[in-house]
Amino acid sequence: MDESTRRLRTLDFFMGTVFAAIGFYVAIEGYNIFVAPELVTVERMTNPGVTTIFIGALLALLGLVMAIIGFIGSRTPFRNAKQAIPETLRKPAFLKGIIAMAGIAVYFFVLWGRIPYVISTFIFLAGMMFIFKAGAWWKIFIISGITVAIVWYVFGELAMVPLP
Repeated sequence: MDESTRRLRTLDFFMGTVFAAIGFYVAIEGYNIFVAPELVTVERMTNPGVTTIFIGALLALLGLVMAIIGFIGSRTPFRNAKQAIPETLRKPAFLKGIIAMAGIAVYFFVLWGRIPYVISTFIFLAGMMFIFKAGAWWKIFIISGITVAIVWYVFGELAMVPLP
């Protein structure tokens, strides 16, 4: 097995572990929903906790399988990660990921709820596309506008989901 495959298996190990942990958490929260006193009158099979337990348990199982395969394939995931982390931190793709996470944080913690959904989402989408050079400015504005309009119409009007 070559070095790049070992590194990919190391990533599989860590991502699988994270997915398994999230799945266990979701399943536990699903159980809490299932036994919640507020839902005692809800029929068991229509209780939202059932679906949440199922999805969480499935994610946990698949994450565990992924982690085991990654561990077997990498053999030494912690040593491999120790070598790969400094290299990863220097890559431009990592910086772009940090910028994307910062943009998402600004969207949710600054724009969300303070200005109307349509405006905040348009600013977020257009901003992300400008940062990642998705095309000409006019294409970015058109794509952002159409996307926001479709989401607003489908969810806000047709599905009657309250948007912030």
